[in-house]
Amino acid sequence: MRPLRTWTAVTPLLALVALAACTPSSDPSADGGAAADPGAMPGGGSAPDISGVTSFYGEYGDYATVMAAIQTGDVTAEELDYPFVAQQDHVDAQNGWDGQPPVYEMQPPVGGNHLGQWQTCTGSVYDAPLVDGHAVHSMEHGAVWLTYDPELLDQASVDALALLIQNRDYSLMSPYPGQGVPVSLQSWGNQYQTDDPADQVIEDYLDAFVLNDRFNPEPMATCAGGVNTTIGG
Repeated sequence: MRPLRTWTAVTPLLALVALAACTPSSDPSADGGAAADPGAMPGGGSAPDISGVTSFYGEYGDYATVMAAIQTGDVTAEELDYPFVAQQDHVDAQNGWDGQPPVYEMQPPVGGNHLGQWQTCTGSVYDAPLVDGHAVHSMEHGAVWLTYDPELLDQASVDALALLIQNRDYSLMSPYPGQGVPVSLQSWGNQYQTDDPADQVIEDYLDAFVLNDRFNPEPMATCAGGVNTTIGG
């Protein structure tokens, strides 16, 4: 695989938005949202100029562009450096599902096949770890997932981070033991990690990537009404 790249100034690309593949059903309303029109232009998002953000879209830069390339036959999902940016199946709807949630090579994950129920992400702060497959579904809806390693942060820092999430729709926060870095922010196909819980980029990332049309596989999908359970909860 090619080395990861970080965002510098990226020239916005004109691209068609692909039909969101979140649901196995052809009816997008079954997942609480509306599929994007493949012939529509992105409605206002852009590739943010935030230093240190890791993009997993390779040469395509964003979700809208990579899905347009897949639809026109320029590339297949399997040929991408990180195929999970174009993988949106519900594993629990597949024949032969073994009842186990998906396990992701990246932890925390930033995309990929997931569970059919999203984690409620209406500025939701959880005090225990989440099932990854639910949180990945939330990111598919346009949410940003903030995770922290409870072994590397004190409670005052956790409380300060929670203030950035509370009352911010399309965001959620949870501990992620063993992630190896104090703070990590994930959205579909992008990630930012930092050792500093007071890093200004944390808030910048939330402002830039929550419901950013260029990285939102399922526009107009809700963050309400998902699961609220945690691991062991």
